[in-house]
Amino acid sequence: MKTISKAEMKKAIRAVAADRVKHPVISRPDFAKDPKLRSIRRASETMAREFLREAGLERKKLEALQRQRSVELERVVKQHKADALRRASRQRDALHSSIRAQSKALQSLAARGGFFPNPFFVLDTPFLILSPPGSNSAAVPWGSWAKSDVKTSASQGTLYVSFFFAWENPNPLGAYSGINALTFMSATGYLKAHSPWDWGFHNESSVKASAQVSCVINLFGPHLTSPSVFVGEATAISSLWSGGYDAQSISAERYLSVSLVGVPSISSVIFEVDLVVSYRNDRGDIEADFKSGNFQIACPFVAFSLLNSPPVVRG
Repeated sequence: MKTISKAEMKKAIRAVAADRVKHPVISRPDFAKDPKLRSIRRASETMAREFLREAGLERKKLEALQRQRSVELERVVKQHKADALRRASRQRDALHSSIRAQSKALQSLAARGGFFPNPFFVLDTPFLILSPPGSNSAAVPWGSWAKSDVKTSASQGTLYVSFFFAWENPNPLGAYSGINALTFMSATGYLKAHSPWDWGFHNESSVKASAQVSCVINLFGPHLTSPSVFVGEATAISSLWSGGYDAQSISAERYLSVSLVGVPSISSVIFEVDLVVSYRNDRGDIEADFKSGNFQIACPFVAFSLLNSPPVVRG
């Protein structure tokens, strides 16, 4: 079987990544863009204002109160985020110490050949990191990271920060090799959702972060993804008398795994470790900040063992 080069892998992965952002697996109708629904909404807003005016409500005072409330909510959220940034700075050294301890243990295990009789491998540097425009990243042994900040009022979407590791099964025999793989992701950041007051209409904005790992055989072969692991979420809802803000600071460490993956002989295996950010907005906006200060996403390694033990050529 022809070996797939890293350059070919990168080109194909970038194309697939661009396509999945444009064509998400899960989507919802975009009601805000429908002209008939917009027209009905404007007519309803006019009726609501007229009804409240006739009931004796002073419209301008209500609007002023809502603006004031929005300013105060934003002030509280900004202070909460500032506190989260300070905590991230204090926690950085502890996280780095934990990753160093893991790396030493894994290096020792790999040097001994793993859990006898199962060969054990550690991939400590991704060959590619992909993230949304405006992000920063670095692929370094045992310390790869990415920093990404997404702000949007788009109706819906799913974005990925992805670390890609590669291994080639060198077994020249015809048998498959079974793999159990384990990886680790840390994420420090801040999720925020804002749903502005809108004359009594129920509006919602939400943003959710989760983590997952996938294993792909020969680039376009079988694709096995672990169950999604929750990282954080913020949901804001506006109602008759108020707009909504919600926010959550993120300081998460997640172990992710895939098991019983069959890999043919002389085959390339790509491990993809993702932080997945999904969002939706009615008439509001969201932010997923993993970039400010010491906020970041880190994935230091992928480790795996072979479940069977055919002759293995170590590189």
